[in-house]
Amino acid sequence: MANLSFQSQNCDVTLAQGLDEYRAYLRANGKKQLIDEPGSTIIRDHDVTHVIFGLDTSIEQESMLDSWVFLATKWKLKELLAYNKLPEIKQLYKDFWHDPGYFKLFMTAIKLLPIKFTIWKRAKQMNKKWPFVSPDSYMNHKVCDLRKEYGIKILAPEERLVKKPLIWSGTISG
Repeated sequence: MANLSFQSQNCDVTLAQGLDEYRAYLRANGKKQLIDEPGSTIIRDHDVTHVIFGLDTSIEQESMLDSWVFLATKWKLKELLAYNKLPEIKQLYKDFWHDPGYFKLFMTAIKLLPIKFTIWKRAKQMNKKWPFVSPDSYMNHKVCDLRKEYGIKILAPEERLVKKPLIWSGTISG
């Protein structure tokens, strides 16, 4: 799908630069950029997980990211619920009923089980869990240095490649 610099294990951009690249990728593909409310970092923190774990926004890679977040980050239920309570995310879940449909999403999750097992193994090998609420100070650190500190080994392109990806109205092509 995408070819983003932070999808390389040894990416040497800062976390802030990776976040800018991720957001530019969304804009370039006509995706609405969610913006944090004053005093909140929940959207930024979610977007940072895309960068630190090297994943884009395809349905498959979002599902892979869910596994990374649950298994490899320090999170509190209220943080995850706060993201899911955002009006745009609630609407997305409603839209899933029609396109692509929850059956197709379920079948996609089943197809991803071998990749999710790899994520589970890598999460167990980490030095420490990534903080879901990312400290502001991390924004000036290189992605490769943060991955080294936490022991994060992201999926290589061939490992995150999915045969016959789910195509739906939200699919980003190219």
